[in-house]
Amino acid sequence: MTNPDIHRSRAGRRDASMGMRRSPRQLILAAAGLSVVVLGASLSACSTKGGQPASAPSSSPASPTTTVMIDGNKHTMIAGVNCTSSAAQPKAMPPESGDLTMRISVHDDSSSVTLALSDEKPPSVDGVAISLTAGTDQYQLPYQPAEPRTQVQTTRDGKGFTVTGTGEAMTPGQSGMHQVTFGIHVTCP
Repeated sequence: MTNPDIHRSRAGRRDASMGMRRSPRQLILAAAGLSVVVLGASLSACSTKGGQPASAPSSSPASPTTTVMIDGNKHTMIAGVNCTSSAAQPKAMPPESGDLTMRISVHDDSSSVTLALSDEKPPSVDGVAISLTAGTDQYQLPYQPAEPRTQVQTTRDGKGFTVTGTGEAMTPGQSGMHQVTFGIHVTCP
């Protein structure tokens, strides 16, 4: 009578359930198949009921972006936006229209924007100021009313505002104030 352990060591490994011999290549393929099964089970454990994928890990909300452009120089600010509403001040300088005024301000190291927008539909721009550093150049559009000659327009989409127009600004290499085009896209929190 032979010892079954000695027989297995001499003849190679046997599959206990089938009594078959397995080559090293078959063992490697079986191990790879088992890895795929384990990986599949692990991934399915990460999903929620109903086969829907698990939600992404929570993270802090993305910082808001504001885009400002003056005379073709564009800058995107990734900074907090401050938006407040209060009763319109018709005697303010510049005068505010409508019943409520939305005051919006945002700034970073290269740019700042200040807006006063009415609650009218579409909102009117009661005041605007922009400061923008583009390379070594500094553009300053001081706070001013949006007069008809400045042709300022605004659109609102939910909490987002786009303001475009022309205004009087100090520009690099020129003395005094000059007419410039500008654009602002900002979203209130």
